[in-house]
Amino acid sequence: MSIREFAAHLGVHERLVSKWEAGGDRVHPRPVNQAALDTCLARSDDIERTRFAALTDPGPVPGPRPDAGRFAAPSGYSNDAELLALIDTGAARGEGLAAISERDLIMAAAHEASEHAGRAEGSNIGPSTLDQLDADVTRIANDYVHTPPMPMMVEMLRVRRRVYRLLEGHQRPSDTSHLYLLAGSLSGLLANASTDLGYLDAAGEQIRAAWSYAEISGHYGLRAWARGMHALIEYWSERPHRALQLAQNGQQYADSATAAVRLHNIEARIWSKIGSTADTERCIGRAAGVTGGADSLHDEVGGVFGFSDAKASYYAGATYIHLGLAEPALSATERTIELYRTGPARQRSYGAESLARVDSAAAHLINGSLDGAAEALMPVLALDEDKRIAQLEERLTGLRRRICAPAFQGVAEARALDERIEEFCGSTATRSLPPGTG
Repeated sequence: MSIREFAAHLGVHERLVSKWEAGGDRVHPRPVNQAALDTCLARSDDIERTRFAALTDPGPVPGPRPDAGRFAAPSGYSNDAELLALIDTGAARGEGLAAISERDLIMAAAHEASEHAGRAEGSNIGPSTLDQLDADVTRIANDYVHTPPMPMMVEMLRVRRRVYRLLEGHQRPSDTSHLYLLAGSLSGLLANASTDLGYLDAAGEQIRAAWSYAEISGHYGLRAWARGMHALIEYWSERPHRALQLAQNGQQYADSATAAVRLHNIEARIWSKIGSTADTERCIGRAAGVTGGADSLHDEVGGVFGFSDAKASYYAGATYIHLGLAEPALSATERTIELYRTGPARQRSYGAESLARVDSAAAHLINGSLDGAAEALMPVLALDEDKRIAQLEERLTGLRRRICAPAFQGVAEARALDERIEEFCGSTATRSLPPGTG
């Protein structure tokens, strides 16, 4: 061993070891240090017998081999590592076992245990680190619903990079699992932001990473949420049958009422796009009948991960629009708008509320009411450019097709509304990014 390694084994400073090696009359190991030296050097029975013979026999006694190192056993090992290697290879059996000193074996096992425990106790995570990261994720998830996506995406990435750096170091297994949960939650948030900015391929990569981290951490809430988010990405990517598989698979991980209700609503929305009224109604019925507890992600962190009554109403409105049912769509969208308007400001999702207003306008158009559609859209068309998420453009494009229907051809108000929507769609959050962004 080097002086530094030897001093670490003894629990003393390496300068003291250097002074012992230098000899002289001034510095000698104290009794407690001598005991530690004996234990650390693990002198074998052969050395002890040689030492005893030297004291009792006046004749010449050969000493231990000069290259014996820590041990002087005849079995081909000279330190703990070599002895343990013999154990690993199976050589320490039969005659090989007889050649190993009992003391050497016991002390090597003890040293291995203490050194491994010391490494296991070492951690690059202080007592407040995980608390702070938990607080960061909760803050981001809740701020995102009322803040433009780009600045929040930067914050998500900053915190996740910190988690990644911590994972490159060493920490207790329970802390490692916690870090993977945080990495998965942040990847899920980044998937959501990528979707809002119109980058569905990037969103798919992020949500697959979130699923992997959920699997590593064994967190059912994150598994269920990630499956639902992935289903939505596939739904927006025009792959509804793949989306159905993901939403249905997520139910096995839904260990809270919120998680189960969210997945049933997502599945109902997908079935309505496919055009199956019976399957849509079945999923809506199942969502209404869900009871159960809460989980740490959907209910405690909340925000993007939550599924409030307002969010459920928004999903219901979108589902009924797919089925062409104007009255239940109007009822659901009006309830959504009212719940967001009267609820806490921090929980007011401008994205879901705006999309509900577009669905409300669609329901008015189904009923033949152009004025009702224009009134529902007024707050949407006044949104700041950095809040014009990609789903709004997609939903408004579908609305324009309704405005261009034969019933409204030649109507000046219809043409004016269509022009305002076209202008809005030309300046979404994605188009407002600086060149090269994303």
